[in-house]
Amino acid sequence: MGEAARKIGEKLENFGSLFFTDLGWTEIIRDKEIKCTRSSHGGKRSHGIDLLFETYNPYLSCNQGIVLECKNRQMQSITKAEIEKWVKELINCIECAQSAPELSSYNMADFSLNTGLLVIHANDKFDREKFYSHVSGISVPRRRSPINIYIAANDRINEWTSLCKKIAEFGEDFNLLYPSINGSSKLLTKSFSINSLFSKYNFATSKYFEERQGSGGPYKEPHSQSILIFRDEVTASNFKYAWSMFKYYQLQGADRYVFLFYPMDSGDVEYVKEHFISTLKSGDNPISEQEAQKIVIEFIDNRSLSPVEIGGI
Repeated sequence: MGEAARKIGEKLENFGSLFFTDLGWTEIIRDKEIKCTRSSHGGKRSHGIDLLFETYNPYLSCNQGIVLECKNRQMQSITKAEIEKWVKELINCIECAQSAPELSSYNMADFSLNTGLLVIHANDKFDREKFYSHVSGISVPRRRSPINIYIAANDRINEWTSLCKKIAEFGEDFNLLYPSINGSSKLLTKSFSINSLFSKYNFATSKYFEERQGSGGPYKEPHSQSILIFRDEVTASNFKYAWSMFKYYQLQGADRYVFLFYPMDSGDVEYVKEHFISTLKSGDNPISEQEAQKIVIEFIDNRSLSPVEIGGI
């Protein structure tokens, strides 16, 4: 690896450390080498752990360990074969890390370690269509004990970064909402689980303030707002699905409903503005005008789209 590429790789790793810490993950290990103890790993002598995080997963009801592996390459070098190799290497690393004596001082028993996140960064021009074509074609042998691997590339990095910037605008009162599902307890937290990062829909709550005039002068009156983060394809059927979840998880008790959209294609912003509320007002169970007045539409910036295409959000 050349010196320039090595520096970019270090920046990517440092980005991962800072970014995921901001998401509420706790960094446990960085740049740690462990011995390979399994013959099935093809004669490897050791594995390198870029980053190991711990975070609470509400739907697993336990602390989850996540090994983050960072790869920085030119797009032409990000092939199906390379991605498949990186995934296998990450799985092998996690398998050995589960019982590595080098990690005995890190309280590994405090969390479940069976998850990896492979972040692949194209340092020239990212080709989304080609990348996901490669990802859809990879094949990984099954393990006796399942290990879950998530893959993120430039598009996810941009999406998550913009999402975090938008969330910061809501202030300290912003909390992600994990509804009660399959017996889990409802939870408000500032931490993203890895599942929620890759989800098309997230729920959240926060407060907003309106200025009022009292006998002692002006003051700010707090109000509640329920938030649905929409990162799905912009269609009328998905609008209805989002609203059905909003109702199902009983988010209608707030003073304001914020629907936060991430536009993926040119024209998405205008389509949402023109059709979201009108779609909810149509059909068999239309929303009332009173509920429609509570809805606020906002957008997360997609840096891959031109400001002209997305209406200058």
